[in-house]
Amino acid sequence: MSLLPIVSIAIALLAIAILLLRFRTDHKHQRLSEQITNEMPSGFITVNRTGQIIGHNRASERIFERKVLSHKLRDMVLESEELQKLLDRCLSAGEIFTRVEFNVPVAPHHDKRIGINLSPITNEQGRIEGAICLLSDLTEIVELQQQVKLKENFAVLGEMSSGIAHEFKNSIATILGYAQLSSGETSVEVLQNYAREIQKESRSMSTMVTDFLNFARPVDPSIVDVEVRELLQNVIADVRNSRPGTYEISFDSSQTASLPCDATLVRQLFMNLLLNAVEAVGDVSSGEGRISVGLEKIRERDSGSIRIVIEDNGAGIPVHELTKIFYPFFTTKSHGTGLGLSLVQKIVLAHNGRIEAQNADPHGARFVVTFPLQDSL
Repeated sequence: MSLLPIVSIAIALLAIAILLLRFRTDHKHQRLSEQITNEMPSGFITVNRTGQIIGHNRASERIFERKVLSHKLRDMVLESEELQKLLDRCLSAGEIFTRVEFNVPVAPHHDKRIGINLSPITNEQGRIEGAICLLSDLTEIVELQQQVKLKENFAVLGEMSSGIAHEFKNSIATILGYAQLSSGETSVEVLQNYAREIQKESRSMSTMVTDFLNFARPVDPSIVDVEVRELLQNVIADVRNSRPGTYEISFDSSQTASLPCDATLVRQLFMNLLLNAVEAVGDVSSGEGRISVGLEKIRERDSGSIRIVIEDNGAGIPVHELTKIFYPFFTTKSHGTGLGLSLVQKIVLAHNGRIEAQNADPHGARFVVTFPLQDSL
């Protein structure tokens, strides 16, 4: 008998044995993979190119509180169009999205807040065949953040109420004091002095109420394109005219910068910052007070921002007060309501910007205001 058929049969049996071993190994790996994904605390979902869910783990159904297989991923959240746009970009261009938050309806008048990560699935040829979606239930975290925010709001409200009460009590005590003195006074000249002091305190109370109403009023900016360098030059000129003194204000900017903003509000915030700087350098004992204003455009990958820096050579800000200076009614001045910087911060935030207070080196204060730009620089 020829050895060729025997060898052929042996090779075939060996091939079958290898295939069976590979099947068992692959099946074992598949079971292990399924076990791992089912034990994951985070949700795990796979979708095909049409956005239909073709795989999932147990945690995903706990998060959505319903069956998910064969449903469209977009139909699982309230912001379906937004999720579909991200999924389309993931499936067409291979973009990866992390920590995108959506709301999931789980009961009448009750939603869950979840975080979603999207990543493309590619085959051996590099073609995108679907996407992996990782889910995290953020509901408890969001509720905790809201509770912390509520406590912070109550704390700020308490400080504001304390500030209002303090200012009113001081003014009322002064007015009552002069009124009592007036009851037994016969000199017309002295009575006129008392009346002027009462009038002064009454105006102070009226100013405080007006400032508080301006601060409490919602900011609704009217956005137009404003040339920031020209606006700053005009504000500096107004400050010099309204507050003459031995100080100097320098302005450093060789760049033009157009900013979409409310010109009146932005002018008000820079006016407040410069007037504060003028008051700070008014106490400089040796040499003249110096205030510098700088403007620059910051280049970023997709867009950019405008940064304005106002710095003075005054006494600076005590370190323990740096975190409080934007609080309503917090002030280190013997006069004023402590609402100026609070209003400045409110205007900055209304324009999606940010403001930082720092101590300058070797002394003085520095305020850095940054506004985002919509268009690329």
